[in-house]
Amino acid sequence: MPRLPRLSLPPSEVPEIDRAADLPHPRAMLGLVGHHAAEAEFLALYRAGTLHHAFLLTGPEGIGKATFAYRAARFLLAEGERGGALLGEPHDLAVGETSRTAQLVANEAHPDLVVLKRRYRIKEKKFPAEIGVEETRAALGLFSKTAAFGGWRIIIVDSVDDLNSASANAILKTLEEPPPRAMFLMVSHHPERLLPTIRSRCRVLPFQPLHASDLAAMLPELVNGASLDPAMAEWTEGSVKRALRLADPKLRSFLALTDSILQALPKRLHREIDQLADAVRGAEQALPDLLERMEGWIHGRIRAAIATGDLAGARDLAEFWSRMQENAGQMEAFNLDRRAYVITLVDELSTLVSGGAR
Repeated sequence: MPRLPRLSLPPSEVPEIDRAADLPHPRAMLGLVGHHAAEAEFLALYRAGTLHHAFLLTGPEGIGKATFAYRAARFLLAEGERGGALLGEPHDLAVGETSRTAQLVANEAHPDLVVLKRRYRIKEKKFPAEIGVEETRAALGLFSKTAAFGGWRIIIVDSVDDLNSASANAILKTLEEPPPRAMFLMVSHHPERLLPTIRSRCRVLPFQPLHASDLAAMLPELVNGASLDPAMAEWTEGSVKRALRLADPKLRSFLALTDSILQALPKRLHREIDQLADAVRGAEQALPDLLERMEGWIHGRIRAAIATGDLAGARDLAEFWSRMQENAGQMEAFNLDRRAYVITLVDELSTLVSGGAR
C-alpha cells in the first residue's frame, strides 16, 4: 500500500472523543482506504451540481466515516484553490498536503468549518454523555454568517448519535430550511436510533467495514510494528480502531475469557466468571466490550432458535437481553456494582439457555 498522506500535528493536550490514543486525528488524514463507492457517489453529485445539503454517513464505528467527512469538507472548502473548471473536473476528493485548506482544517482554524462533537470538560475531567443544545446552537451560528472565503459553509457532526433530543430538534429546524451553500456531514454509527425526520432529510452514504486485507495493510502505516492477528480479525468488524485495540494482550485475554464462559453455557465456570467480573469492575471499557461480545452471542442463539422453530426461546432471549441492557444503563447512571451485575448476567443467561426460564 502506498504511504497514506497525512499532516503532522502536535499531540493534543486535551483528550478528543474522536481520536484514538497515539493515532493521527481524522482531520489530519489526507488519504482514505476503501469506501470507493461513497467517494464516487459524492463526486458524481458534485459534478452534476446536485449535492444534497445534508449527508448521513452510516456504518460501524472506526471504519473511516469521520476521515471521509473531513476529506469531503476539505474538497468543497478548497474549490477556490483548485480554480474550478479551469483545471478540469476532479477525479477524486483528494486535497494536497500543501493546500491552505488542508492546513487550516487540520489545525481547527478554518472559518467556514465547524465540528460538533462531545468535547472534554477539563474541570470535570470527563466527556459529557451527549451533545447539548447550547453547543449545537453555537455551531449552527455558522450558517447565519457569510462564508469567509466566499464558498461553502460546513458542519461536521461526529457523531449525530450523541445529540440529545433538544439538540437534534435544533438541527432538524435547519435541515427543514437549509441555507444555500451550506452542508451537514453527519457521522452515525447507529442510524436506526435517529429521529426519522432527521434521516428523511439526509442523503445516506453507507460505509462498509474494511476488508481484513485493507486493515492488515493499514495498521503498520498508522503504528510502527502493528499487525492484525488473523485469529481475531472477525472481532474487528472491519474497524481500524478495533484492530489497533487488539494489540493490547489484556483485551485479547479478556475476549478469550468471555468466549470460554459463553461457550460453556449452561455450565457455569465459576472461577472464570469471577475473573470476568473482577476485570469488568476494574476497567472502564471492559463492560461495553463484554456487552457487545455477549450481544453477538445472544443474537446467534436467537437466529438458531428461529431456524429450528423455537420462537418462544427466541422471544425469551430477546426479552432477557433488552432487560439486561436496561439494567446496565441504570447501573452506570447510579454507579452501582459492576461485579454483581456481571455475575447476575451470566447466571440468568445460564438458566435461560438451559431451559429453566420456560
